[in-house]
Amino acid sequence: MIYALRPGGFNGVGLNDVTWGTGYSAADSGYFEVVIDSELGGTLDVDTFKWRKDGGEWTENVDITGSAQTLSDSQTVTFAATTGHTLTDQWAIGNLFAEPCTESTIYGQITDTGLRILNPNSPPTFTDDGGETVLQISYTEGKATFTGNVGAVTVAGNNGVIIPSTLQKMGYLYEWSLNPSVDIQPAPRMQQSWVEHIIGQAGASGSAAAYFLSSNSFLDSLITDITDERKYFFLQLFNYDPDDDQTGDHFNCWASFENVNVGAPVGEVVKEAMSFKIYGQPSFSANA
Repeated sequence: MIYALRPGGFNGVGLNDVTWGTGYSAADSGYFEVVIDSELGGTLDVDTFKWRKDGGEWTENVDITGSAQTLSDSQTVTFAATTGHTLTDQWAIGNLFAEPCTESTIYGQITDTGLRILNPNSPPTFTDDGGETVLQISYTEGKATFTGNVGAVTVAGNNGVIIPSTLQKMGYLYEWSLNPSVDIQPAPRMQQSWVEHIIGQAGASGSAAAYFLSSNSFLDSLITDITDERKYFFLQLFNYDPDDDQTGDHFNCWASFENVNVGAPVGEVVKEAMSFKIYGQPSFSANA
């Protein structure tokens, strides 16, 4: 399956004009949801919205002012227009703040398993209190690799964690392939009988054919997302799902697409084949 990040976490059919503030200041992580709860039902005939944090109680019938409006913990939301929105359209954002990690030698991984899918388009920051610096982040495991053994590790970042409602399913992949590789540099020395090699960085690429759900072509969606600086797509590559419920063996990965080829042999459905490059390290989830 292919998922694209919804711009601004928007899920709806109407006007998408929200900008989230970047000044989140709570003592822990949290996510916000904003929903249009009336069209022209506010003071002076403006639209209104309701909002909540972490799935709690709604604060309802808030007039849209067109300026930055503070929800809580310094998180703001700004609507560019005070009218023209559609009832029940919604937006969401997930923030990390001093989120604790489980440490092991040179690794730190977010302890809360529900906060481990990170946003590579807005990367969060891992910090080790012992001063080690980050070498690599796994955006599908919520895990960082450091330059040395770590002490206490935390992670923070506005819009840094993915919540399910901010992902839009673009379509289903089939006939996919995933091709990991490792850079190898020959390192022969004088009078050796056998060549030695220096192992370098790992990477992966892949390809797939796909059926898409949206009315637009995948190419259109790809261009739109890149224009909006959402260049990475979230992929789930299933190879064993006996219950057909999307809980089977699969790889999770973020990817950027290299090309899309549209084809329609006689008598077949139009399909869009593609090739992609994996961003960072993929992770594997076993059948639940």
